[in-house]
Amino acid sequence: MRKRKKNSIHNSQITLDEFLIKKFKEKIDKVLLISNKNNYPIVLYRRTIEENEVSIEEEIATVSEKYVVVQIFTHGGYLPVLFREQHIFTSDEFPYWIIKRSRNMVLHCLENIDEFITNYNSGDFDL
Repeated sequence: MRKRKKNSIHNSQITLDEFLIKKFKEKIDKVLLISNKNNYPIVLYRRTIEENEVSIEEEIATVSEKYVVVQIFTHGGYLPVLFREQHIFTSDEFPYWIIKRSRNMVLHCLENIDEFITNYNSGDFDL
């Protein structure tokens, strides 16, 4: 009986993750359409990794054309912009990648997307 309950909880979690991924993908696809219509990338999230007096290292995810691009770069002070990493995902791949990293990042992206779509629909947006 105890084992059955544990499996049920595990199956519920998988279902919840799949539901979250499905909704996230739908929202990314919607933002991709807006991005393509306006020919501007749209930021999903921006995160500071490290900061000092002279420079900052950031991670930024944007949607553009038909891809989600995640870049890690350093900038500031007298340093030229240095791109350390760049990951390119389809709208199908990105939700799985980000949910493996952090559910909080998924929620952060969803909040940003919802805010952007609300502002876009009301005509109050800045690309």
